[in-house]
Amino acid sequence: MGPAESLTNGRESELLRMVSRRTAGCGNCPPSLPDEPLHLNAFDVHVWRTSLVLADSLLSQLSASLSPEERARAERFAFEDARVRFIAAHGMLRTIMSRYVNERPGTLMFTSGRHGKPSLAGLRGAAEKVRFNLAHSHDSALIAVARNREVGIDLERIRGNVESLKLAERFFSPSEFELLRHLPSDQANRLFFTLWTSKEAYLKARGTGLSLGLDRFEVRLVPEEPMARVRLLGESREHENCLVRILSLGPDYAGAVAAEGEDWRVSYRQWPEPGADRRQG
Repeated sequence: MGPAESLTNGRESELLRMVSRRTAGCGNCPPSLPDEPLHLNAFDVHVWRTSLVLADSLLSQLSASLSPEERARAERFAFEDARVRFIAAHGMLRTIMSRYVNERPGTLMFTSGRHGKPSLAGLRGAAEKVRFNLAHSHDSALIAVARNREVGIDLERIRGNVESLKLAERFFSPSEFELLRHLPSDQANRLFFTLWTSKEAYLKARGTGLSLGLDRFEVRLVPEEPMARVRLLGESREHENCLVRILSLGPDYAGAVAAEGEDWRVSYRQWPEPGADRRQG
Protein backbone atom coordinates (compact mmCIF):
# COMPACT_ATOMS: atom_id res chain seq x y z
CA MET A 1 0.00 0.00 0.00
CA GLY A 2 1.81 3.05 -1.16
CA PRO A 3 2.17 5.56 -3.97
CA ALA A 4 0.06 4.49 -6.94
CA GLU A 5 1.78 2.79 -9.87
CA SER A 6 0.61 2.02 -13.39
CA LEU A 7 -0.03 -1.63 -14.16
CA THR A 8 0.55 -2.57 -17.79
CA ASN A 9 1.42 -6.06 -18.97
CA GLY A 10 -0.04 -7.60 -22.13
CA ARG A 11 1.12 -11.09 -21.22
CA GLU A 12 -0.92 -11.08 -18.04
CA SER A 13 -4.01 -9.95 -19.96
CA GLU A 14 -3.65 -13.04 -22.11
CA LEU A 15 -3.19 -15.18 -18.99
CA LEU A 16 -6.47 -13.88 -17.60
CA ARG A 17 -8.29 -14.92 -20.77
CA MET A 18 -6.72 -18.38 -20.42
CA VAL A 19 -7.87 -18.55 -16.80
CA SER A 20 -11.42 -17.64 -17.83
CA ARG A 21 -11.47 -20.40 -20.44
CA ARG A 22 -9.94 -23.06 -18.21
CA THR A 23 -12.05 -22.37 -15.13
CA ALA A 24 -15.42 -21.92 -16.85
CA GLY A 25 -17.92 -24.20 -15.14
CA CYS A 26 -15.37 -25.32 -12.55
CA GLY A 27 -17.17 -23.76 -9.58
CA ASN A 28 -15.11 -23.60 -6.40
CA CYS A 29 -13.16 -26.79 -7.05
CA PRO A 30 -9.91 -26.60 -5.06
CA PRO A 31 -6.46 -27.81 -6.05
CA SER A 32 -5.20 -31.02 -4.47
CA LEU A 33 -4.54 -31.26 -0.75
CA PRO A 34 -1.16 -29.92 0.38
CA ASP A 35 1.59 -32.51 0.32
CA GLU A 36 2.31 -32.07 4.03
CA PRO A 37 1.59 -29.58 6.80
CA LEU A 38 4.19 -26.86 7.37
CA HIS A 39 5.63 -26.58 10.85
CA LEU A 40 5.69 -23.14 12.43
CA ASN A 41 7.21 -22.61 15.85
CA ALA A 42 6.45 -19.68 18.11
CA PHE A 43 9.74 -17.89 17.41
CA ASP A 44 9.69 -17.86 13.61
CA VAL A 45 7.87 -15.55 11.23
CA HIS A 46 7.82 -17.17 7.81
CA VAL A 47 8.08 -14.68 4.95
CA TRP A 48 7.07 -16.12 1.59
CA ARG A 49 8.21 -14.28 -1.52
CA THR A 50 6.16 -15.00 -4.62
CA SER A 51 6.02 -13.89 -8.23
CA LEU A 52 2.67 -12.79 -9.64
CA VAL A 53 3.75 -13.61 -13.20
CA LEU A 54 2.79 -17.27 -13.46
CA ALA A 55 2.31 -20.01 -16.02
CA ASP A 56 -1.30 -20.17 -17.14
CA SER A 57 -1.67 -23.72 -15.76
CA LEU A 58 -0.77 -22.61 -12.21
CA LEU A 59 -2.85 -19.44 -12.51
CA SER A 60 -5.83 -21.53 -13.53
CA GLN A 61 -5.41 -23.77 -10.49
CA LEU A 62 -5.12 -20.79 -8.16
CA SER A 63 -8.21 -19.15 -9.64
CA ALA A 64 -10.21 -22.32 -8.99
CA SER A 65 -9.47 -22.09 -5.25
CA LEU A 66 -10.92 -18.59 -4.80
CA SER A 67 -14.25 -18.03 -3.09
CA PRO A 68 -17.21 -16.55 -5.00
CA GLU A 69 -16.66 -13.28 -3.13
CA GLU A 70 -13.00 -13.16 -4.17
CA ARG A 71 -13.90 -13.86 -7.78
CA ALA A 72 -16.47 -11.09 -7.73
CA ARG A 73 -13.89 -8.75 -6.25
CA ALA A 74 -11.42 -9.68 -8.99
CA GLU A 75 -14.02 -8.89 -11.64
CA ARG A 76 -14.44 -5.37 -10.29
CA PHE A 77 -10.89 -4.40 -11.29
CA ALA A 78 -10.93 -2.05 -14.25
CA PHE A 79 -7.78 -3.52 -15.81
CA GLU A 80 -7.24 -7.17 -16.62
CA ASP A 81 -3.63 -7.24 -15.47
CA ALA A 82 -4.75 -6.05 -12.03
CA ARG A 83 -7.28 -8.90 -11.95
CA VAL A 84 -4.56 -11.40 -12.79
CA ARG A 85 -2.36 -10.13 -9.96
CA PHE A 86 -5.25 -10.28 -7.52
CA ILE A 87 -6.03 -13.87 -8.55
CA ALA A 88 -2.37 -14.88 -8.28
CA ALA A 89 -1.79 -13.22 -4.88
CA HIS A 90 -4.96 -14.47 -3.21
CA GLY A 91 -4.74 -17.91 -4.77
CA MET A 92 -1.19 -18.32 -3.51
CA LEU A 93 -2.24 -17.03 -0.10
CA ARG A 94 -4.85 -19.78 0.07
CA THR A 95 -2.40 -22.43 -1.11
CA ILE A 96 0.32 -21.43 1.33
CA MET A 97 -2.02 -21.04 4.31
CA SER A 98 -3.63 -24.41 3.60
CA ARG A 99 -0.28 -26.08 4.32
CA TYR A 100 -0.17 -24.56 7.81
CA VAL A 101 -3.68 -25.56 8.83
CA ASN A 102 -4.00 -28.81 6.82
CA GLU A 103 -7.10 -27.78 4.89
CA ARG A 104 -7.89 -27.56 1.21
CA PRO A 105 -7.15 -24.09 -0.21
CA GLY A 106 -10.68 -23.66 -1.53
CA THR A 107 -12.30 -24.44 1.83
CA LEU A 108 -10.47 -21.79 3.86
CA MET A 109 -12.70 -19.07 5.28
CA PHE A 110 -11.58 -15.54 6.08
CA THR A 111 -12.97 -12.79 8.26
CA SER A 112 -11.98 -9.15 8.73
CA GLY A 113 -11.32 -7.13 11.86
CA ARG A 114 -12.71 -3.72 12.70
CA HIS A 115 -10.26 -1.94 10.40
CA GLY A 116 -10.27 -4.58 7.68
CA LYS A 117 -7.35 -6.80 8.66
CA PRO A 118 -8.09 -10.33 7.41
CA SER A 119 -7.70 -13.49 9.47
CA LEU A 120 -8.62 -17.15 9.16
CA ALA A 121 -12.03 -18.20 10.47
CA GLY A 122 -13.70 -21.46 11.45
CA LEU A 123 -10.57 -23.26 12.67
CA ARG A 124 -9.93 -25.09 15.93
CA GLY A 125 -6.94 -26.20 17.95
CA ALA A 126 -3.44 -25.13 16.94
CA ALA A 127 -4.71 -23.80 13.59
CA GLU A 128 -6.60 -21.05 15.47
CA LYS A 129 -3.27 -19.50 16.47
CA VAL A 130 -1.94 -19.05 12.92
CA ARG A 131 -1.76 -15.41 11.81
CA PHE A 132 -0.88 -14.04 8.39
CA ASN A 133 -0.61 -10.90 6.30
CA LEU A 134 -0.30 -10.28 2.56
CA ALA A 135 1.32 -7.47 0.56
CA HIS A 136 1.97 -7.09 -3.15
CA SER A 137 3.52 -4.54 -5.47
CA HIS A 138 3.99 -4.70 -9.24
CA ASP A 139 4.69 -8.37 -10.04
CA SER A 140 5.78 -9.61 -6.59
CA ALA A 141 4.02 -10.49 -3.35
CA LEU A 142 5.01 -11.25 0.23
CA ILE A 143 3.08 -13.36 2.71
CA ALA A 144 4.01 -13.35 6.41
CA VAL A 145 2.88 -16.22 8.64
CA ALA A 146 3.24 -16.36 12.42
CA ARG A 147 1.87 -18.41 15.30
CA ASN A 148 0.16 -16.82 18.27
CA ARG A 149 1.38 -13.29 17.47
CA GLU A 150 -0.05 -10.58 15.23
CA VAL A 151 1.98 -9.86 12.12
CA GLY A 152 2.02 -7.26 9.34
CA ILE A 153 4.03 -7.03 6.14
CA ASP A 154 4.48 -4.49 3.37
CA LEU A 155 6.20 -4.40 -0.01
CA GLU A 156 6.96 -1.63 -2.49
CA ARG A 157 8.76 -1.60 -5.80
CA ILE A 158 11.38 1.16 -5.64
CA ARG A 159 10.68 3.79 -8.27
CA GLY A 160 12.61 6.92 -9.14
CA ASN A 161 9.60 8.91 -10.31
CA VAL A 162 8.13 9.26 -6.82
CA GLU A 163 8.44 12.67 -5.15
CA SER A 164 9.66 11.09 -1.95
CA LEU A 165 10.55 14.31 -0.11
CA LYS A 166 7.13 15.84 -0.76
CA LEU A 167 5.41 12.66 0.40
CA ALA A 168 7.64 12.43 3.46
CA GLU A 169 6.95 16.05 4.40
CA ARG A 170 3.23 15.34 4.24
CA PHE A 171 3.02 11.86 5.79
CA PHE A 172 6.15 11.30 7.89
CA SER A 173 7.21 12.65 11.26
CA PRO A 174 9.40 15.80 11.32
CA SER A 175 12.51 13.82 12.32
CA GLU A 176 12.00 11.30 9.50
CA PHE A 177 11.61 14.10 6.98
CA GLU A 178 14.77 15.82 8.23
CA LEU A 179 16.70 12.57 7.93
CA LEU A 180 15.66 12.19 4.29
CA ARG A 181 16.18 15.86 3.43
CA HIS A 182 19.90 15.73 4.14
CA LEU A 183 20.67 12.64 2.03
CA PRO A 184 21.64 12.45 -1.66
CA SER A 185 18.55 11.91 -3.80
CA ASP A 186 19.16 8.23 -4.61
CA GLN A 187 19.82 7.36 -0.96
CA ALA A 188 16.83 9.41 0.16
CA ASN A 189 14.58 7.60 -2.31
CA ARG A 190 15.68 4.17 -1.08
CA LEU A 191 15.31 5.18 2.56
CA PHE A 192 11.88 6.66 1.85
CA PHE A 193 10.59 3.27 0.70
CA THR A 194 12.26 1.54 3.64
CA LEU A 195 10.51 3.86 6.09
CA TRP A 196 7.22 3.69 4.20
CA THR A 197 7.09 -0.12 4.21
CA SER A 198 8.18 -0.20 7.87
CA LYS A 199 5.34 2.12 8.83
CA GLU A 200 2.77 0.17 6.81
CA ALA A 201 3.96 -3.16 8.25
CA TYR A 202 3.64 -1.74 11.77
CA LEU A 203 0.10 -0.50 11.14
CA LYS A 204 -0.91 -3.81 9.60
CA ALA A 205 0.48 -5.72 12.58
CA ARG A 206 -1.55 -3.51 14.92
CA GLY A 207 -4.61 -4.02 12.75
CA THR A 208 -5.56 -0.35 12.97
CA GLY A 209 -5.12 0.62 9.34
CA LEU A 210 -4.67 4.33 8.73
CA SER A 211 -6.78 5.23 11.76
CA LEU A 212 -3.34 5.90 13.22
CA GLY A 213 -1.81 8.37 10.79
CA LEU A 214 1.68 7.80 9.38
CA ASP A 215 2.76 11.12 10.87
CA ARG A 216 1.70 10.13 14.40
CA PHE A 217 4.60 7.77 14.95
CA GLU A 218 8.19 7.47 13.81
CA VAL A 219 10.36 4.56 12.75
CA ARG A 220 13.80 4.48 14.35
CA LEU A 221 16.26 2.33 12.43
CA VAL A 222 18.67 0.36 14.60
CA PRO A 223 22.29 1.12 13.52
CA GLU A 224 24.05 -1.78 11.80
CA GLU A 225 21.00 -4.01 12.20
CA PRO A 226 18.18 -4.84 9.72
CA MET A 227 15.50 -3.77 12.19
CA ALA A 228 13.63 -0.78 13.50
CA ARG A 229 11.68 0.30 16.55
CA VAL A 230 8.61 2.47 16.68
CA ARG A 231 7.88 5.49 18.87
CA LEU A 232 4.46 7.06 19.05
CA LEU A 233 4.78 10.83 18.94
CA GLY A 234 4.02 12.42 22.27
CA GLU A 235 5.47 9.44 24.14
CA SER A 236 9.03 9.30 25.40
CA ARG A 237 9.37 5.51 25.17
CA GLU A 238 9.43 3.25 22.14
CA HIS A 239 6.66 0.73 21.51
CA GLU A 240 8.18 -2.20 23.38
CA ASN A 241 5.77 -4.90 22.26
CA CYS A 242 6.40 -4.67 18.52
CA LEU A 243 9.52 -4.96 16.39
CA VAL A 244 10.01 -4.19 12.69
CA ARG A 245 12.53 -6.15 10.65
CA ILE A 246 13.78 -4.77 7.33
CA LEU A 247 13.69 -7.41 4.59
CA SER A 248 16.51 -8.09 2.13
CA LEU A 249 14.76 -8.14 -1.25
CA GLY A 250 17.40 -6.89 -3.69
CA PRO A 251 17.75 -3.54 -5.44
CA ASP A 252 14.25 -3.27 -6.90
CA TYR A 253 12.03 -3.71 -3.84
CA ALA A 254 11.76 -2.51 -0.26
CA GLY A 255 9.89 -4.49 2.35
CA ALA A 256 9.41 -4.87 6.07
CA VAL A 257 7.67 -7.21 8.47
CA ALA A 258 6.40 -6.30 11.94
CA ALA A 259 5.23 -8.60 14.69
CA GLU A 260 4.33 -8.58 18.35
CA GLY A 261 7.20 -9.04 20.76
CA GLU A 262 10.92 -9.12 20.08
CA ASP A 263 11.64 -12.84 20.47
CA TRP A 264 11.16 -13.78 16.82
CA ARG A 265 13.20 -14.14 13.66
CA VAL A 266 12.49 -14.09 9.93
CA SER A 267 12.59 -17.32 7.93
CA TYR A 268 12.54 -16.67 4.16
CA ARG A 269 10.59 -19.01 1.86
CA GLN A 270 9.95 -19.10 -1.89
CA TRP A 271 6.88 -20.08 -3.88
CA PRO A 272 6.11 -21.81 -6.25
CA GLU A 273 9.45 -23.60 -5.96
CA PRO A 274 10.35 -23.77 -2.27
CA GLY A 275 14.09 -24.04 -1.70
CA ALA A 276 16.46 -23.66 1.18
CA ASP A 277 15.31 -20.79 3.34
CA ARG A 278 17.52 -17.92 4.48
CA ARG A 279 17.31 -16.71 8.03
CA GLN A 280 17.73 -13.19 9.28
CA GLY A 281 18.33 -12.12 12.84
